[in-house]
Amino acid sequence: MPGTLSTLSDDYGYVILVGAGSFFVNMWLSRNVIKARKEFKVEKMLLPKQSENKSKSCVEIISFHAGNVSGVFCHKLFIGGTNFPRLASGFGIIYLAGRVAYAKGYYTGEPKNRFRGRFMAIGFLGLLGLNIATGLRQLGFFATFPAREWGFRNC
Repeated sequence: MPGTLSTLSDDYGYVILVGAGSFFVNMWLSRNVIKARKEFKVEKMLLPKQSENKSKSCVEIISFHAGNVSGVFCHKLFIGGTNFPRLASGFGIIYLAGRVAYAKGYYTGEPKNRFRGRFMAIGFLGLLGLNIATGLRQLGFFATFPAREWGFRNC
């Protein structure tokens, strides 16, 4: 049944709210960079090798990393959420929670502590899978997601 993106589920509101949450996580990360710059009296961004303070470098690195992937995250969230709003919202929350844990680990000044947030990959890969399923469904490769046949509604 090609053309399934023409109507969005009422549950797509969850997807939109998680997308808004991404904005707040990125603002929190940016605020931490501003605080670190004031604390370490730095006017402009320094590359990690140029910085004398490891903690300050870690704060800046994590903010830039988040900025680099936020567009990809939102794309995966909004596309995957068109057919699977609750799953996409759940994977999005897992990703954002992982992003916060990743940042908090990095903020310790020890880059290896960033791995505390590695579970964000579950959310990101889940969203990628939903994107693939949405693309296949849109092209008519399968009319319904099998979970609906098993009794799950509004996956």
